[in-house]
Amino acid sequence: MLISGAYEKAKLYIESHSREKEALEKIRKVVEPGPCITISRQTGAAAGEISDLLIDILKSNAKNSKMEWAIFDKNLIEKVIQDHNLPEKLSSYLTEEKHSFLNSIMNELFGIHPSPLRLVYKTTRTILQLAQIGNCIIVGRGSNIILRNLDNTYHIRIIAPLKKRIEQVRKYYNFSEEEAKKFIESEDQKRKNYVKHYFHKDIDDPSLYDIVINTERYTLEETAKILSHAIMIKLKKFFKEVT
Repeated sequence: MLISGAYEKAKLYIESHSREKEALEKIRKVVEPGPCITISRQTGAAAGEISDLLIDILKSNAKNSKMEWAIFDKNLIEKVIQDHNLPEKLSSYLTEEKHSFLNSIMNELFGIHPSPLRLVYKTTRTILQLAQIGNCIIVGRGSNIILRNLDNTYHIRIIAPLKKRIEQVRKYYNFSEEEAKKFIESEDQKRKNYVKHYFHKDIDDPSLYDIVINTERYTLEETAKILSHAIMIKLKKFFKEVT
């Protein structure tokens, strides 16, 4: 069956793993979760394209290559809303951006929307649930920090020089150079603030990741191959023999 779009793939992933879980519960077997990869990225560093390439390599080399894999980035927001019965209008509010404490309290008091802390909590629960299933890539939202103590995880940081990232964003959004630069600075700051505010960490701290890779030095395909090889060595029990 031909599937189009990341959200459709995510839905298929959830449905297939749910069926597997139900079947295994019937025969009372416990199955170890599959590998879970987290990706933190600078804006415009081509994390989306790399994630697509990476998931194809990992799936083809997995010991159980029939299991569905999925990438949870923007569609993770939809999953959180679906899991916790939140109204769809909140999707624009569930971003990697901190909000003032006063606004949070006032909004919750007057029933405008739940506080950011509650939304981060729900997002964190969803990330943990996805990691307990495995066979997925989770992009952003402090997922590397949330899952740092799980044995089935591998944490990646993707970076690139500003000039290269401006080129990427210009092509993708049809921005001018100045618009692309402002967009990158704004998005990077939001992500930095989110991790600092809710997890008290510096997103640029290399010790938070298993590997930090600069996409200027390699093609996207080379980047995906390097990352997949590192992942398969670290999480070798999930993959075919790596040489």
